[in-house]
Amino acid sequence: MNIKDQFKVDGVQYRLQYRKCGKPGCKCATGKGHGPYWYSYDGNSAARYVGSELPDHVKKHVELLKASGAKLKALKAEIRKRRDDHYTKYLQASDEMRAVESLETGEHVDSQILKSLGLAQFNGHHQGGKHAPKNL
Repeated sequence: MNIKDQFKVDGVQYRLQYRKCGKPGCKCATGKGHGPYWYSYDGNSAARYVGSELPDHVKKHVELLKASGAKLKALKAEIRKRRDDHYTKYLQASDEMRAVESLETGEHVDSQILKSLGLAQFNGHHQGGKHAPKNL
């Protein structure tokens, strides 16, 4: 299993690291250090030694991620599209709400928005005659 040097699973960060023991004359004093070994960090306590191998549940998680890569990519694209579609509809609804509220307070409203809302008769955009009030 080819795993990168660090990743996160269930909120725990795992890092592959070398460590120096601090003993005088040890080979680690002049080299990289002992290891590499896996250490875990949960954000609340000091690093915990895991060992030269990752726990089985972590290996399984990483394997599942690799095997599910294409499916996860497709899911993300589909969710992103749904989110963006909803956001576009939200922005449109916000513009329409502002237009209706502006209309109620006597402010000028863009004629295209009025037309799209079926309110073209306001702001002088009606079919009856130029600026003549129309019965609603």
